[in-house]
Amino acid sequence: MGTFKKTIAVFSAFLLLTLLAACSSKDDEAYGKITEISDTEITIETGAYEPPAKPEGESGSAPAGESPSQEKEQGGAPPQGMGGFTSDGGSKTYILSDNIDITNLKEGVLVKLTLNEDTVTAIETIQQPDGGPAGGADSETGTAKASAAYTVSGGKQNSENKDYESEDANVSAVLVQNKGSLTLTGGTLTKSGDTTDDDESNFYGLNAILAASGGSNVSLDGTTLTSSADGSNAIFATGKGSKVTAKDFTIYTTGDSSRGLDATYKGTIVASGGNITTKGSHCAPIATDRGEGTIQVSDTSVSAEGDGSPCIYSTGDITATNVTGNATGSQIVVVEGKNSITLKDCILQGAGKNGIMLYQSTSGDAAPGQAILNATDSTLTTTSEGPMFYVTNTDAAATLENTKLYYSSDILVNAAGNNTNNWGKEGENGGNFTLTGVSQKFEGNIKCDKISTVALNLTEKTSFKGAINSADTAKSASISLDKSSTWTVTGDSYVTAITNKDAACNNIKSKGFTVYYDKDNNANKWLNGKTLSLSGGGKLTPAA
Repeated sequence: MGTFKKTIAVFSAFLLLTLLAACSSKDDEAYGKITEISDTEITIETGAYEPPAKPEGESGSAPAGESPSQEKEQGGAPPQGMGGFTSDGGSKTYILSDNIDITNLKEGVLVKLTLNEDTVTAIETIQQPDGGPAGGADSETGTAKASAAYTVSGGKQNSENKDYESEDANVSAVLVQNKGSLTLTGGTLTKSGDTTDDDESNFYGLNAILAASGGSNVSLDGTTLTSSADGSNAIFATGKGSKVTAKDFTIYTTGDSSRGLDATYKGTIVASGGNITTKGSHCAPIATDRGEGTIQVSDTSVSAEGDGSPCIYSTGDITATNVTGNATGSQIVVVEGKNSITLKDCILQGAGKNGIMLYQSTSGDAAPGQAILNATDSTLTTTSEGPMFYVTNTDAAATLENTKLYYSSDILVNAAGNNTNNWGKEGENGGNFTLTGVSQKFEGNIKCDKISTVALNLTEKTSFKGAINSADTAKSASISLDKSSTWTVTGDSYVTAITNKDAACNNIKSKGFTVYYDKDNNANKWLNGKTLSLSGGGKLTPAA
């Protein structure tokens, strides 16, 4: 009996130690937002964190739009932008070990804590309070050492009709750094050998075919750039003062995360006369990523076949003039966060879950703010069955002038929160969208959910044929018309506010439908709570 009891005691002790070890292993890390920090302690708002799948600009998935069957776009495949921090409403204080550097830590920073019981042994910054990247919006250099088959580090060099090739992982064909200058005429740049670090490639140009960094300048003319590698962007400019000027060039990439033109951290690309083809996923032919780069491209054709690869993906400022293109696995264009795309004389086609996507992810690649799209004298086509414009988790504005829109659904705009992509906090992540037409033709219905707003402005002979907020679900839906513009109503509509330079509303053709307005809204004082008869047998009347 004594031996048996001893065996049981030993087994029980072993079981207890095993359980304690299991419990402690579950507590070896924690995610949370800093609420208070000192030299000795840190308090966090506790919760769960899932790394986001970024639309196009990241190594994750892309924004296809509204369904989890698509990818981040930087557009078009499985659910884009999955992930982020979800608070559980709790709070916890930990002791900081002596080796912790708190210099760049402050309230609101999302962190990962490595723990030994209640003591923090390491801290990893995940995201800044403004939604910026972990290293801060000014972190212009990566951690990997860049190298290339041909490197220019400072000074000026010329290369004429020479070919450069790299077959090694993380090694570019051409790299210009440390305020160097390179003039490249003719020649072929060839890259194989995949990246081993997606972030370093997406944000800092590791493994690119050609990269300019550290305030360097590159001018290329008549050059062909080809890559079969993953994480091999073709022409990459990163860092303030870094600039690539390209003309009469050809780009062909087949790997994933291998974009055509890509600028980050205030880098600049000016390109003309190009032909860009990408076949992998997350490969927008024209893209900016973390740190808000600038691209000006003209007289160029683009083609993208992969998931999450729209014609243009912006987390910076992109202007495209006389650009033609087709994206068969993603949206026409995507703007994320406080950034913009301007189109002039462009003909672009896309697919994916919607035509144009304006949104904010939780990846940290784009600061929050107003996403802007301007299009003039262009033609935009989508084969998607979704809305032409999808707006979620951001403020957004689009101005279209004399631009043709082709799409098969009857939904011009859908502004709504999302519960599948984890972009923002569910219930608070609606879209606020202002759509302005200048000598423009709009056709299709406008949808808006209870946490979103839409404002439609019709100017300079713009026509709108459609219904607004027919389900009466919008937080706010408004329309304004000048005397030269018209609205042909195709279904009962509910507007929070309506303003019209034609006080008689002769420019509203009702087709027998009713437009309901909020008589208590100050913008509607001009109506004095009255009901107006509209052309076509319908009426403009106060909502019940």
